[in-house]
Amino acid sequence: MLLVTADPSLVSAFTAISKEIGIESQSVGDSDDFSHQLGSAKYEGLVLDFDTVPAAIPVLDSMRKSRPNKDAVVFAVATALDNRDRALQDGAHFLLKRPIENSAIRETLSVAYDLMRGESRRYFRCAAELPVELMFIASGKALQCMTMNISSNGIAMKTPVPLTLAEMLDIALLLPDGFTVRATGIVIWDDKNGKCGLKVKCTSPQMRKKLDSWLDSQFTSAA
Repeated sequence: MLLVTADPSLVSAFTAISKEIGIESQSVGDSDDFSHQLGSAKYEGLVLDFDTVPAAIPVLDSMRKSRPNKDAVVFAVATALDNRDRALQDGAHFLLKRPIENSAIRETLSVAYDLMRGESRRYFRCAAELPVELMFIASGKALQCMTMNISSNGIAMKTPVPLTLAEMLDIALLLPDGFTVRATGIVIWDDKNGKCGLKVKCTSPQMRKKLDSWLDSQFTSAA
């Protein structure tokens, strides 16, 4: 993610919070530095500060004309009404105005996270056989299973017994490096022949970051 702003406090807040959910950030202070950065890297997100960057509109136009970056998610920081209207008219996906609380940045980045992952990565399913323990929330019983494929928000697996649709589960997925990803899940399909699918949600940003980091490594290998 690239931040274009002359406000050090905005850079500090966005950088720290984006790091929490696994998004790397870089910053530039003006349109000249932006032009250099735009030609040297691909970005999934742009934070554009209309309040401190006089050439904000040309910056946004350049982003849209850049083939590698034309689909970047745009976060506009605009406090004045005319700047806010212009940012929305020019296609900003998210709008923030000063004063900006850290909670607002965190919530906005969380909502935008999947958009920034990109279409191909968002729907990537990694074929992998990894051990996973299911804990039935209603009964407290545990079941040892094996995954068939894994994505950011779903797991298909082999199970020794059929599962009940819409049943809620706690999940412990053991990654190859020994780290256990913990999540909650709901059964969305079961073929009654030893295979089922769960929609999953990691229990914390740190767990999601670890799972996505592993998926990223597999996606890079498969690309």
